[in-house]
Amino acid sequence: METQVYFMKPGKEEATRICRMICQVTDELRDVWLQRQPEQDVKKIMSLTISQQRMLRTVWRMTLAAPQGVMLKELASQLSLSNSAVSVMVDAMVKRGFLERFQDENDRRKIFIRISEIGLERSRLHEASFGELSKDFFAGLPGEQLASFYDTLDKFQQFLIKENKK
Repeated sequence: METQVYFMKPGKEEATRICRMICQVTDELRDVWLQRQPEQDVKKIMSLTISQQRMLRTVWRMTLAAPQGVMLKELASQLSLSNSAVSVMVDAMVKRGFLERFQDENDRRKIFIRISEIGLERSRLHEASFGELSKDFFAGLPGEQLASFYDTLDKFQQFLIKENKK
């Protein structure tokens, strides 16, 4: 059953409906992904809470730009959480081997956080398997629809990034 809804400028009700749909798509994507994965991979990924997965992805993304690691304060800002909440989460992730915490060689007061090899393996596994699932969907879209979808998603992401910085 294919439903097409067109509106010029969504009002609050339509915007709420779109947001609800985004959440449902995310949940369904996760459910289908779980069904397709070998049990041992599911156990590896699902041993992390959604907040921990988010932290792991954020540290991974941030360390691509700053390979030396990220400071706790920067990470807390990026996650929109308090320094103390992030510190507790980082401690747990370090104990489990997903993150590494280390001091700056020149300034021992500076503590950096980076993703560990175990954390990197889990993140790559997660990304690759979601990429495979998404590829299956996108293969069925005409190029114009795919470009439009990507453009719209990119604009939405940029809007959220801008809003998050306010």
